[in-house]
Amino acid sequence: PPPRRRQWRLPSLEVETPPAPGDDSDFVVTPGSPEPPRESFRPLGGRVRVVFFDFDGTLTATPGEAGTRRLRKKRELERRAPMLGPPLRGLRDAGILLGIVSKSTEQTIREALDGAGLADLFEGPVIGKALGLEGKAGLIADMHEAGRLDSCTEGLARILLVDDDIHELARSRERGIQTFAAPREGGLQEADFREIFAYLSLPSPSGRSVGLGELDIGGLGG
Repeated sequence: PPPRRRQWRLPSLEVETPPAPGDDSDFVVTPGSPEPPRESFRPLGGRVRVVFFDFDGTLTATPGEAGTRRLRKKRELERRAPMLGPPLRGLRDAGILLGIVSKSTEQTIREALDGAGLADLFEGPVIGKALGLEGKAGLIADMHEAGRLDSCTEGLARILLVDDDIHELARSRERGIQTFAAPREGGLQEADFREIFAYLSLPSPSGRSVGLGELDIGGLGG
């Protein structure tokens, strides 16, 4: 008999795909459907020109829906800055433009970055109140089309979104943007950055190149 089809959906969009065994790369997420594994949201590799990070639950440890107050976000980022700084600096020094796209306000984000000493690393757009019918994917696509990402002229495939929200990642992947899922809780960790660097074929912040074969992929980013 033919293989059973599995279905993931986005609002107003239904796609049926007969996946290969263990392959979640073409699934589309809809409310009420099981989430695809976070490990399925990984960069395809190649030359990435721009990386957009979510703020709450990605750079900070607490997800945005937790209703975290501005002062707590600021203090949380300050505590995490010694871990976040080296890999973010490594990405910037590799010629990658770093930006932030978040549902938090731009003022909250910039105050937290200033307090944590990370503001100089984000030379790309810092977008707050990232709300819209097409989600963050639509905002990123609009910025690219408007020429706001000067270092990226090859298309959306040269842009990476790092986020803890599976729905935002699914929308982005549908638009051709590369994706990396942050952990469900606790924000990005050192192991997640090692994996990102390996996928992008960049030397790790420690100065040693790390290949995907050295990583326990199934145990990272979950």
